[in-house]
Amino acid sequence: MFRTAIPLGHWAGIRVGAHWSVFVVLVLIADLLASTVLPQAAPGETTTSYWVAAGLTAIGFLISLLLHELSHALVARRYGVGVKRITLWMLGGAAELEDEPPSPRADLRIAVAGPVASLVIGGTALGTAMLAARTLPPLPVGGLVWLGVSNLVLAVFNLLPGAPLDGGRILRALVWQWRGDRVKAVAVSAKAGQVLGALLGAAGLAQLILLRQFGGLWLMLLGWFLVFAAQAELTTGLLRERLEGLRVGDIMNPAPVIAPGWWTVDAFATYAAGKSRDRVYPVLSFDGVPIGIVSLGDLAHLSEKDRRVTRVADVARKEPTVTVADVDAPVTELMSGAFVGHGRDLVLVTKAAGLAGVVSAEDLARAVELAALGHAPRAANPDSAGDVIAG
Repeated sequence: MFRTAIPLGHWAGIRVGAHWSVFVVLVLIADLLASTVLPQAAPGETTTSYWVAAGLTAIGFLISLLLHELSHALVARRYGVGVKRITLWMLGGAAELEDEPPSPRADLRIAVAGPVASLVIGGTALGTAMLAARTLPPLPVGGLVWLGVSNLVLAVFNLLPGAPLDGGRILRALVWQWRGDRVKAVAVSAKAGQVLGALLGAAGLAQLILLRQFGGLWLMLLGWFLVFAAQAELTTGLLRERLEGLRVGDIMNPAPVIAPGWWTVDAFATYAAGKSRDRVYPVLSFDGVPIGIVSLGDLAHLSEKDRRVTRVADVARKEPTVTVADVDAPVTELMSGAFVGHGRDLVLVTKAAGLAGVVSAEDLARAVELAALGHAPRAANPDSAGDVIAG
């Protein structure tokens, strides 16, 4: 979701993007408003007027979702927790934090910030609608009322006690404060989220079968998401505990086969066929600076003619689609934002702006499996040079 987000600029210095599913939801919301809600609130208007008001109201709702996530992010920054990005999608939004909150108090305040923002937005919209009811036409007043009620519902729903909702974060913070064990708190919050998701899914199924209302499909989708996300959070929490203290340099391959960026694709393919059994390679510039990665799959998309004249550097995938990590960064940092696909991706590990090594999906899996067995990977020599080709 994060990698396919459409950029929406920077808000308060935080990169913001939207998954394509947001625009589908915006159209659905606008259609609901234009065809049902606004005609009931302000009868007698033209179809164009309803759609214009519906579009503006839907955009206002999207902005309110963003403000909800920004509230989480800004409070997190006050506690020294960096924010990588905010991504909006069909079921709300997600603020991707660089690290975990440092204390139960910080965890609680970061979690509460979002619902408080939604309550303030909802109350402000309803209050404005009441004050302006005598001076504004019914159509904008109806849009404000819907926006206010929607934000109040959003705040209440997010306070339900189960991960990954804000209420689940609040539950986690309280259990963490009470038990003094963050891992236990994560487990309690995640299991509560699974129960909550199952109940919502069951309610949606009952609504669909017994009442024959297709709105039940939305509840079923939401319930499935909560169950899935809560299980993922539980698994991630356990992995974080097992991988605590492990550096990226401890699990990397310090001597990968390197793709010279100035070589042609054809020349490198000939070399790679006999040199290694790797499928993904770090790409270096002529002066030894890492510039990206390239896979055999990337090269295979070129025609035979293009392979003879195209340089590897021209095909290489670069930041921000490629993850770069410092050799001393914790492995748990990779779990926050790096999705390493088997046979397609690598994490470039750097030291003093040079390439120290790479981390593949196999390296991550090996670290996790060893940690599950109670062992930490033994680091190879991080100063070993990669297989660099001159000329």
